[in-house]
Amino acid sequence: MIEPAGTWGYIYLRSDSRKKVVGVLNVEATSDEFQYRYLRISPEIEWKIRSNLLLEFQPEYARQQRGLQYITTVEDPLSPLYGNHYLFGELDQKTLSASFRLNWTFTPYLTWQIYAQPLISTGHYTNLKELKRARSYDFLIYGEEGSTIDYDSYTIDPDGNGPMDSFQIDKPDFNIHSFRLSAVLRWEFAPGSTLYLVWTQNRFEDDNSYRWRPGRSLQTLSSLKPDNILMLKMSYWFTP
Repeated sequence: MIEPAGTWGYIYLRSDSRKKVVGVLNVEATSDEFQYRYLRISPEIEWKIRSNLLLEFQPEYARQQRGLQYITTVEDPLSPLYGNHYLFGELDQKTLSASFRLNWTFTPYLTWQIYAQPLISTGHYTNLKELKRARSYDFLIYGEEGSTIDYDSYTIDPDGNGPMDSFQIDKPDFNIHSFRLSAVLRWEFAPGSTLYLVWTQNRFEDDNSYRWRPGRSLQTLSSLKPDNILMLKMSYWFTP
Protein backbone atom coordinates (compact mmCIF):
# COMPACT_ATOMS: atom_id res chain seq x y z
CA MET A 1 0.00 0.00 0.00
CA ILE A 2 1.27 3.47 -0.84
CA GLU A 3 2.01 5.53 2.24
CA PRO A 4 1.84 9.33 2.26
CA ALA A 5 4.77 11.68 2.72
CA GLY A 6 4.97 13.49 6.05
CA THR A 7 6.90 15.92 8.20
CA TRP A 8 8.41 15.48 11.67
CA GLY A 9 9.78 17.96 14.19
CA TYR A 10 11.42 17.63 17.61
CA ILE A 11 12.46 20.12 20.30
CA TYR A 12 14.72 19.22 23.22
CA LEU A 13 15.63 21.78 25.88
CA ARG A 14 17.69 21.13 29.00
CA SER A 15 18.93 23.40 31.75
CA ASP A 16 22.41 23.28 33.28
CA SER A 17 22.96 19.66 34.38
CA ARG A 18 25.46 20.80 37.03
CA LYS A 19 22.69 22.41 39.06
CA LYS A 20 20.81 20.74 41.89
CA VAL A 21 17.52 20.96 39.98
CA VAL A 22 17.56 20.28 36.24
CA GLY A 23 14.65 20.93 33.89
CA VAL A 24 14.06 19.17 30.56
CA LEU A 25 11.42 19.75 27.88
CA ASN A 26 10.66 17.33 25.03
CA VAL A 27 8.17 18.31 22.31
CA GLU A 28 7.54 16.12 19.26
CA ALA A 29 5.12 16.76 16.39
CA THR A 30 4.32 14.81 13.21
CA SER A 31 1.89 15.23 10.33
CA ASP A 32 1.35 13.80 6.85
CA GLU A 33 -0.70 14.39 3.72
CA PHE A 34 -3.58 12.20 4.86
CA GLN A 35 -4.83 13.56 8.18
CA TYR A 36 -2.19 12.12 10.51
CA ARG A 37 -1.42 14.44 13.41
CA TYR A 38 0.69 13.59 16.44
CA LEU A 39 1.80 15.79 19.34
CA ARG A 40 3.76 14.72 22.42
CA ILE A 41 4.71 17.07 25.26
CA SER A 42 6.95 15.71 28.00
CA PRO A 43 8.59 17.97 30.62
CA GLU A 44 10.98 16.46 33.15
CA ILE A 45 12.41 17.48 36.51
CA GLU A 46 15.61 15.99 37.94
CA TRP A 47 16.25 16.84 41.58
CA LYS A 48 19.56 15.94 43.17
CA ILE A 49 18.35 15.98 46.76
CA ARG A 50 21.75 14.88 48.00
CA SER A 51 24.88 13.58 46.36
CA ASN A 52 23.56 10.04 46.85
CA LEU A 53 19.83 10.67 46.30
CA LEU A 54 18.22 11.48 42.92
CA LEU A 55 14.51 12.00 42.17
CA GLU A 56 13.12 12.23 38.62
CA PHE A 57 9.56 13.09 37.59
CA GLN A 58 8.40 13.09 33.96
CA PRO A 59 4.73 13.62 33.04
CA GLU A 60 3.70 13.14 29.41
CA TYR A 61 0.68 13.99 27.28
CA ALA A 62 0.25 12.64 23.74
CA ARG A 63 -2.51 13.14 21.20
CA GLN A 64 -2.66 11.42 17.86
CA GLN A 65 -5.27 11.67 15.12
CA ARG A 66 -4.79 9.10 12.40
CA GLY A 67 -6.73 9.22 9.18
CA LEU A 68 -5.69 5.63 8.65
CA GLN A 69 -5.16 3.12 11.48
CA TYR A 70 -5.15 -0.63 10.83
CA ILE A 71 -7.82 -2.57 12.77
CA THR A 72 -8.04 -6.17 11.55
CA THR A 73 -8.16 -8.52 8.56
CA VAL A 74 -11.28 -10.53 7.63
CA GLU A 75 -11.01 -13.47 5.25
CA ASP A 76 -13.42 -13.56 2.32
CA PRO A 77 -12.75 -15.67 -0.81
CA LEU A 78 -14.91 -13.28 -2.86
CA SER A 79 -12.76 -10.27 -1.99
CA PRO A 80 -10.60 -9.20 -4.97
CA LEU A 81 -7.76 -8.15 -2.62
CA TYR A 82 -5.97 -11.47 -1.94
CA GLY A 83 -9.19 -12.94 -0.52
CA ASN A 84 -9.21 -10.56 2.45
CA HIS A 85 -10.83 -7.38 3.73
CA TYR A 86 -8.13 -5.17 5.28
CA LEU A 87 -9.96 -2.90 7.73
CA PHE A 88 -8.82 0.55 8.79
CA GLY A 89 -10.39 3.49 10.60
CA GLU A 90 -9.79 7.07 11.66
CA LEU A 91 -8.39 7.03 15.19
CA ASP A 92 -8.48 9.78 17.80
CA GLN A 93 -6.28 8.75 20.75
CA LYS A 94 -5.27 10.59 23.92
CA THR A 95 -2.69 9.33 26.41
CA LEU A 96 -1.64 10.74 29.77
CA SER A 97 1.19 9.16 31.75
CA ALA A 98 3.95 9.95 34.22
CA SER A 99 7.21 8.36 35.31
CA PHE A 100 8.65 8.55 38.82
CA ARG A 101 12.17 7.36 39.54
CA LEU A 102 14.13 7.37 42.82
CA ASN A 103 17.78 6.31 43.04
CA TRP A 104 19.24 6.10 46.54
CA THR A 105 22.84 5.03 47.11
CA PHE A 106 23.35 4.20 50.79
CA THR A 107 26.91 2.95 50.30
CA PRO A 108 28.95 1.95 47.23
CA TYR A 109 27.66 -1.58 47.86
CA LEU A 110 24.02 -0.95 48.83
CA THR A 111 21.49 0.85 46.57
CA TRP A 112 17.72 1.20 46.32
CA GLN A 113 15.82 2.05 43.14
CA ILE A 114 12.09 2.73 42.72
CA TYR A 115 10.25 3.21 39.42
CA ALA A 116 6.51 3.89 39.00
CA GLN A 117 4.40 4.68 35.93
CA PRO A 118 0.66 5.41 35.89
CA LEU A 119 -0.93 5.56 32.42
CA ILE A 120 -4.38 6.17 30.98
CA SER A 121 -5.13 6.02 27.26
CA THR A 122 -8.35 6.11 25.29
CA GLY A 123 -9.08 5.82 21.57
CA HIS A 124 -12.13 6.26 19.35
CA TYR A 125 -12.53 4.97 15.76
CA THR A 126 -14.73 6.56 13.09
CA ASN A 127 -15.21 6.09 9.33
CA LEU A 128 -14.27 2.41 9.17
CA LYS A 129 -13.04 1.45 5.71
CA GLU A 130 -11.16 -1.15 3.71
CA LEU A 131 -8.40 -0.96 1.13
CA LYS A 132 -9.76 -1.27 -2.40
CA ARG A 133 -6.65 -2.44 -4.24
CA ALA A 134 -2.98 -3.06 -3.64
CA ARG A 135 -0.30 -0.42 -4.35
CA SER A 136 -2.85 2.33 -3.84
CA TYR A 137 -4.29 4.65 -1.22
CA ASP A 138 -7.89 4.07 -2.33
CA PHE A 139 -10.44 2.98 0.26
CA LEU A 140 -14.07 1.93 0.47
CA ILE A 141 -15.63 3.81 3.38
CA TYR A 142 -18.32 1.59 4.87
CA GLY A 143 -21.73 3.15 4.41
CA GLU A 144 -20.82 4.48 0.96
CA GLU A 145 -20.87 3.01 -2.58
CA GLY A 146 -23.54 0.46 -1.63
CA SER A 147 -21.75 -0.87 1.48
CA THR A 148 -23.38 -0.83 4.93
CA ILE A 149 -22.23 -0.73 8.55
CA ASP A 150 -24.14 -0.89 11.83
CA TYR A 151 -22.12 1.00 14.44
CA ASP A 152 -24.17 -0.54 17.27
CA SER A 153 -23.22 -4.15 16.48
CA TYR A 154 -20.28 -3.42 14.13
CA THR A 155 -21.86 -5.59 11.43
CA ILE A 156 -20.43 -4.76 8.00
CA ASP A 157 -21.59 -5.66 4.49
CA PRO A 158 -18.95 -4.50 1.99
CA ASP A 159 -21.18 -4.77 -1.08
CA GLY A 160 -24.75 -4.39 0.22
CA ASN A 161 -26.92 -6.71 -1.86
CA GLY A 162 -23.90 -8.19 -3.63
CA PRO A 163 -22.54 -11.74 -3.32
CA MET A 164 -20.20 -11.05 -0.41
CA ASP A 165 -21.36 -12.09 3.03
CA SER A 166 -21.64 -9.60 5.85
CA PHE A 167 -19.31 -9.98 8.82
CA GLN A 168 -19.00 -8.66 12.35
CA ILE A 169 -15.97 -7.32 14.23
CA ASP A 170 -15.38 -6.33 17.83
CA LYS A 171 -15.81 -2.68 18.68
CA PRO A 172 -12.29 -1.27 18.21
CA ASP A 173 -12.56 1.62 20.71
CA PHE A 174 -10.43 1.23 23.82
CA ASN A 175 -10.00 2.67 27.30
CA ILE A 176 -6.84 1.57 29.17
CA HIS A 177 -5.81 2.03 32.80
CA SER A 178 -2.33 0.86 33.77
CA PHE A 179 0.03 1.23 36.72
CA ARG A 180 3.47 -0.36 37.06
CA LEU A 181 5.76 -0.23 40.07
CA SER A 182 9.13 -1.82 40.71
CA ALA A 183 11.48 -1.48 43.67
CA VAL A 184 14.94 -3.04 43.69
CA LEU A 185 17.27 -3.32 46.67
CA ARG A 186 20.79 -4.28 45.54
CA TRP A 187 23.53 -5.41 47.92
CA GLU A 188 26.99 -6.35 46.74
CA PHE A 189 27.98 -8.43 49.76
CA ALA A 190 31.29 -9.56 48.25
CA PRO A 191 33.32 -8.53 45.19
CA GLY A 192 31.37 -9.73 42.15
CA SER A 193 28.60 -11.25 44.31
CA THR A 194 25.22 -9.51 44.58
CA LEU A 195 21.89 -10.03 46.31
CA TYR A 196 18.72 -8.48 44.82
CA LEU A 197 15.35 -8.05 46.50
CA VAL A 198 12.71 -7.04 43.95
CA TRP A 199 9.08 -6.03 44.42
CA THR A 200 6.82 -5.39 41.42
CA GLN A 201 3.19 -4.34 41.31
CA ASN A 202 0.91 -4.18 38.27
CA ARG A 203 -2.61 -2.83 37.93
CA PHE A 204 -4.36 -3.06 34.56
CA GLU A 205 -7.84 -2.74 33.11
CA ASP A 206 -9.12 -2.18 29.58
CA ASP A 207 -12.47 -2.16 27.83
CA ASN A 208 -13.93 -0.95 24.52
CA SER A 209 -15.58 2.19 25.84
CA TYR A 210 -14.47 5.68 24.87
CA ARG A 211 -14.41 8.34 27.56
CA TRP A 212 -11.71 10.88 28.30
CA ARG A 213 -12.06 11.70 31.99
CA PRO A 214 -8.52 11.85 33.45
CA GLY A 215 -9.63 12.60 37.02
CA ARG A 216 -12.09 9.71 37.17
CA SER A 217 -9.62 7.42 35.37
CA LEU A 218 -6.98 8.06 38.04
CA GLN A 219 -9.55 7.18 40.73
CA THR A 220 -10.33 3.97 38.84
CA LEU A 221 -6.63 3.19 38.62
CA SER A 222 -6.15 3.51 42.37
CA SER A 223 -9.07 1.13 43.04
CA LEU A 224 -7.87 -1.68 40.74
CA LYS A 225 -6.76 -4.91 42.38
CA PRO A 226 -2.96 -5.12 42.25
CA ASP A 227 -0.81 -8.09 41.26
CA ASN A 228 2.21 -8.15 43.56
CA ILE A 229 5.38 -10.19 43.00
CA LEU A 230 8.30 -10.45 45.42
CA MET A 231 11.54 -11.95 44.13
CA LEU A 232 14.92 -12.72 45.64
CA LYS A 233 17.95 -13.25 43.41
CA MET A 234 21.56 -13.95 44.30
CA SER A 235 24.61 -14.15 42.11
CA TYR A 236 27.90 -15.43 43.55
CA TRP A 237 31.34 -15.13 42.03
CA PHE A 238 33.52 -18.17 42.64
CA THR A 239 37.18 -17.17 42.47
CA PRO A 240 39.43 -19.65 40.66
